[in-house]
This record gives sequence, structure tokens and C-alpha cells, in this order.
Amino acid sequence: MLRNWSEVYSVGIPTIDEQHQGFFAASHRLYEQILDREANQGVAEAITFMRDYAGSHFQTEEAFMRDHEYPALAAHQALHAAFFARLDALAEDLATFGPSPDLAERALDLTQDWLVDHIADEDVLYALHAKSHAAGAPRN
Repeated sequence: MLRNWSEVYSVGIPTIDEQHQGFFAASHRLYEQILDREANQGVAEAITFMRDYAGSHFQTEEAFMRDHEYPALAAHQALHAAFFARLDALAEDLATFGPSPDLAERALDLTQDWLVDHIADEDVLYALHAKSHAAGAPRN
């Protein structure tokens, strides 16, 4: 099921929320290309975009976490590395087998699963940590 951006996915940090919205938009572009039977063209573009965009986005998130002394930074970085490994596997399949609707579907699933699960389960944690410390709570 294709998910749309909504405030449910907001972590309350404008720069990061805007970047998350960019992921949703890329996912929707790929979905539209699949529907228009242009998945072969779109999958290479989507994988390249996700890799570039994720690299920039993860740098932003990790800098934010360092600035706010987030105690689970290393674990979060490991999740980012796992996402890159999954993207790399898609890129390898693209290089080996060429573009296909199946590969486009896998890229879409990866993007959607990542967005929904990672934002809702992981990103919200560093946002809550930062907000609790901004409110005057002592840093651990």
C-alpha cells in the first residue's frame, strides 16, 4: 500500500521533515512510473536518487543526533548502514539483470517500508530525546 506524507510522520524538526517528504515524493514518482509502465526507466533513477538523497539525509540526521548527544547514535547509524546495504543489493541487481518492473516494485517496497517503519519507530526517538533536553531536562 502506497503511503502519503502526513503529519503522523512528522518528527517536529522542519529540515528533517522536509527531507522525509522528499523520500515520500520520490516513492510516489516511482509508483507513478510503475503504473505508467515506465518502471524500467524509473528504477535506475529511483535507486540513484534514493542513494544520493539518503546519504545527504542521514548526514543531517546524524549531525542532529550528535549535536543533541543522542545516546543511541551508533545504533541509528547501523540502521542507516543496513538501508544502504539494501540499496546496494538493488543496484547490484540492476547492474546484473537490468531494469525490470519487479526491481521497481522492490525499490518501491524498500522505500515505503523504510519511510513508515524507520520514521515511526526510530526517528521519533531522537526527536523526543532532543525535545526533552531542550525543555530544560538535564543531559545524560
